[in-house]
Amino acid sequence: MIPTYVFVHPSGSNSKVWTPMQREMAFRGHRTLAVDLPGRGTGFTRAYQVQDLETFAAQPSPIANVTGPDWVDHVVDAVRRVRERGPVILVGHSLGGLTVTGVANQIPDLLDRIVYIAAHCPVTMAGADYLSEPEWASSKLFSATAKITMTNPAERGYIRLNWRTTDPEVFDALREALGAGSDPDAFVATLNGFEPDEVWWQTNPTFDYRVDKNTWGRVPHSFIRLTEDQSMPPAAQERYIKEADALTPENPFDVHFASGGHGTFLKHPAEVADILSSFSQR
Repeated sequence: MIPTYVFVHPSGSNSKVWTPMQREMAFRGHRTLAVDLPGRGTGFTRAYQVQDLETFAAQPSPIANVTGPDWVDHVVDAVRRVRERGPVILVGHSLGGLTVTGVANQIPDLLDRIVYIAAHCPVTMAGADYLSEPEWASSKLFSATAKITMTNPAERGYIRLNWRTTDPEVFDALREALGAGSDPDAFVATLNGFEPDEVWWQTNPTFDYRVDKNTWGRVPHSFIRLTEDQSMPPAAQERYIKEADALTPENPFDVHFASGGHGTFLKHPAEVADILSSFSQR
């Protein structure tokens, strides 16, 4: 039977980020579904659009009370529906890896494969704890996003970022962190697709999803490493792979490599689409 690829978007994003990938996969004859996680896909406020920053900073957030189980349960429901039509390959990028892990822990028998594209895959500790480990020291993401942070996430319970910064130096820092190698004008389109609010998952225990040997460990799993990633350094990606393989040596990661930065493949999807397409032939 023909599988359906279910895509889980990264942080600060929504299902639309997968549109180029879905188009590329359609050219190869594949069925796909991209989900909007709860709190995502809500659009922008007028204050954000016109850069009324004082009003924008004070506005309530649609993601303020979203929890990890909200995300996982939402995708579980989608997988259950899709599974009625055939096999399911669940794909997550970046922060989407936490949701993929939670889903695989919950319904391993409904998944034919799970795929991490430079995605979080905690094994031995909470996901947030990895961020202070040596493998993450070279990440350029945190210094870049700190320059566009609008509110104190510890007080609000969520993080609000002004992706439409007018500072050229900040723009360049974001492009280096997220779109290494991308054309500046093309990267503008990337930023315009980002949503400003994200859960403050680093301090929220409901987002502590770690791979479970007895459930997640039964599902065939693949990791696509992005070799020029400046947000999730290659060493951090490799650590996830090594820890997971140590936990389930009888079912190790199937590892692939793709060029480009953390989000570059989302606008130039052919290379990753070729890898994803190969999974439907197994």
